[in-house]
Amino acid sequence: MSGVIYRIVNLVNGKFYVGSTNDPKARFRVHRARLNRGTHHSPHLQAAWQKYGATAFVFEIVAHLDSNSDLLAAEQQWLTEHAGSALCYNTATHADAPWRGVATELHPQFGKPKSAETRAAISATLKETYASGDAPHPRTGRTHTEEAKAKISAAKLANPTRYWEGKQRDAQTRQKISAAQLGKPKGPGRRVSEEGRAKIRAAAEAGSYDHWTGRKHTEEAKAKLSRPVLATAPDGTVTQYASITALREALDLSPPTVNRALKSGQPLSRGPLKGWMFKYVDASGTQ
Repeated sequence: MSGVIYRIVNLVNGKFYVGSTNDPKARFRVHRARLNRGTHHSPHLQAAWQKYGATAFVFEIVAHLDSNSDLLAAEQQWLTEHAGSALCYNTATHADAPWRGVATELHPQFGKPKSAETRAAISATLKETYASGDAPHPRTGRTHTEEAKAKISAAKLANPTRYWEGKQRDAQTRQKISAAQLGKPKGPGRRVSEEGRAKIRAAAEAGSYDHWTGRKHTEEAKAKLSRPVLATAPDGTVTQYASITALREALDLSPPTVNRALKSGQPLSRGPLKGWMFKYVDASGTQ
């Protein structure tokens, strides 16, 4: 039996539904049964059937085709020309994949849970389709609106997920991460959380956080540590200290705070000494 292109035509307003089949009698019977039960997959055709009644519709064959490939091509041409128009009940736009591109709420499976096996099969099929280039990814060339970005951000903050949450890395992996991060500056604005600071303090008090254990300053570092340093208060008062150590002891500052201030040349931005500046005295003894 050859394939056919058929239409279900509304005699009242001329609107129609188009499809293809190799067995029109069986296909028409299925359409009528679903429309009469109110379970047809086309919501527009179903609504019209309920409004005008079965007698307002006729089933007609509009073309005969010799092969399935010709059948799909012919149906695709009809869909390309008419789907989405005011006179067509079809919501699908692809003859080979009727529900591709259809709005989520119009899909017959909308709201129905799928098994893990079904989800895996759908995922594999979509990946193959996007990789082949036959159909672009639905987000290709599109950007999120500011409203969508805000919703995504809020959802992630409300339910944060981390790949390593609840897991522990082995000692060798931790050592590799530590070695890779040594000496690298952290991201701008990054701060250690209260929980993180508490852990650092606890480790230091336990004697297991001394990063200088077994290490020695280089001669260059020793020379820097012993160089005189000028401290300028916010009111312009300048005091010279014999070394960084003397400066830290006098002003009760931590080594990282002093080192950052000396490297940047900028005043301290927070803390009890906010606004103070520090710089080395050059070899001639001048500022």
